[in-house]
Amino acid sequence: MKEQLIITISDIHGSTQYTVHEVIKKIILWIIMGIFLIVVGTYIYISMIQNNVTHLNGKVSEIEKKSQELTQRNNDLINNNKILIDAITDRSEKLVSMDDKLKEIEEMVGVGPDINSSFFDRIDDAKSHQAHKIEQAKLSALQVAFLTKGIPSGHFLDYRRVSSKFGYRIHPVTKRKDFHAGIDLSAKHGTPIYAPADGVVEYAQKKGAYGNFLLIAHNYGFKTAYGHLSKYAVRHGEYVSKGDLIAYIGSTGRSTGPHLHFELRYLNKWLNPYTFMRWNTKDADIIREKEKKVNWQGIFKQIQNSIDLVEVI
Repeated sequence: MKEQLIITISDIHGSTQYTVHEVIKKIILWIIMGIFLIVVGTYIYISMIQNNVTHLNGKVSEIEKKSQELTQRNNDLINNNKILIDAITDRSEKLVSMDDKLKEIEEMVGVGPDINSSFFDRIDDAKSHQAHKIEQAKLSALQVAFLTKGIPSGHFLDYRRVSSKFGYRIHPVTKRKDFHAGIDLSAKHGTPIYAPADGVVEYAQKKGAYGNFLLIAHNYGFKTAYGHLSKYAVRHGEYVSKGDLIAYIGSTGRSTGPHLHFELRYLNKWLNPYTFMRWNTKDADIIREKEKKVNWQGIFKQIQNSIDLVEVI
């Protein structure tokens, strides 16, 4: 019989003996059971944690997806907001520009902007005043048409140069200082000359130093004179219209070469013809400022009477 260590435990109920071998067996059993319980508990705990982690990962993925959607929406909103801001800015700038232009138009037509009127009401008001201005401008254009057709003006001869100006000069033949009542326009012999305004031929024959001389009476007290002509294209008493052929360049009379001596007279007073030659419908008002010897107010009154008569008819 093997030697065994016997452990005796006594209490009020008696004594119990245990061998060391059995104690170890029980201890090992309890340890194994403890380990098993720990393993089972750990597995259950880990499983619970894994389930929670999986659930949390799902929530995180869902949150990330939502976050991406919200980020995209936010970016879209930012872009749309930028587009709207740019559009509003552009419209505002255009509106300011339109308002500035409208103010300019209102100033041009003589309309004071009414702060109580809408933008479109102001446009209608400006249009109405502009229509009135246009009607007045038409009348002014008609006056200018009467003026430039009845008073000598504009280009009527293809000349090379002005060889002698209006005013005092040294005469090229006499070599003495005298008053030059017109201008000399150098041109080739035979160059055609056209009527600078409507009129009637008063004189068409030789006249002293002028050589072949032509005198045309125009409206409102104006007359034009032409000297040194080679030949005539009109006769005494003939009516001419602005632009009609009237004569040709020559060198008759007291002349040093082919040219036209051209004079412009108003109520028997000589005027500088070059001023009227440079005058056209675009600067109709300039002629009144440059030539003070003419009774422009009376002329415009006569023109307006003619216009009123035409409108009545």
